[in-house]
Amino acid sequence: FIFDGSDVGLDTAGENVDALSVAPSGVLLMSTSDAFTVTGGLTGEDEDLIAFIPTQFGQNTSGSWQLYFDGSDVGYDQSPNQDISAAWVNPANTYIYLSPLGQTGPVVGGDDIIYCVPGSLGTNTSCQNIVFFWNGAGSGLVGNIDALHLQFTNSPVIEPLGLEP
Repeated sequence: FIFDGSDVGLDTAGENVDALSVAPSGVLLMSTSDAFTVTGGLTGEDEDLIAFIPTQFGQNTSGSWQLYFDGSDVGYDQSPNQDISAAWVNPANTYIYLSPLGQTGPVVGGDDIIYCVPGSLGTNTSCQNIVFFWNGAGSGLVGNIDALHLQFTNSPVIEPLGLEP
């Protein structure tokens, strides 16, 4: 094992990791499939990202937890489909790219990517902007995104979708 979640409190079926990323600081970021309570007593929901600060990896994983992104603070708890199923943090600017479990409204679905321009993180999460980044269906993707890593070689080209509010 590199990371044994059961050693640090991820030990129920609802605490399965369904999004995993590495923050620019090197800590592991993850979201769980349902509500969680981890070692140290931190609790949260499936729309949150929690940071694992390791002291040891492997069969005897140990470390501490912190809330990294509280999805409910930015309205990401209005639907069961707003479970975070994929996440990535851009090391160049700390923007948080997310894909939800399923359709979360008239525009964003599980095949799409949005990003948060963070104003603050942790227990008082805020996004200065939430931006629709990529239209999966419009690009031919069928199904949900369940893992995410982006590599920018040039500035991304973002085109308007022609969607009306």
